[in-house]
Amino acid sequence: MEREFRRLLGEDLANYLELLRAKMAFAEEMYGIKINYVPLIADGEIVVLDRNDGKIKWLKNKRPLTLEEFKSLRGRIVENLESGFVEMLLAMNMGCVNGPGE
Repeated sequence: MEREFRRLLGEDLANYLELLRAKMAFAEEMYGIKINYVPLIADGEIVVLDRNDGKIKWLKNKRPLTLEEFKSLRGRIVENLESGFVEMLLAMNMGCVNGPGE
């Protein structure tokens, strides 16, 4: 994640996004499902975290947010991260997959 984005998010939340990327990779290893994106904002224009490069992007065109766009959406992203909304969306995806032998 770019230095300016990390500074605006705060070190704790920036590190948490790295943990989310690791969880998406774990889902692929454990369940065989590929999760490339997790929504950070799911209402209106959808903003996602890209597992492959760690950038925050618009889902509609896969374009990374500019610094100005990120600044304007920062509050909603932080709120969704701190409330557990993003974690819930990721957990819902993993729960839909049956484990081995099921």
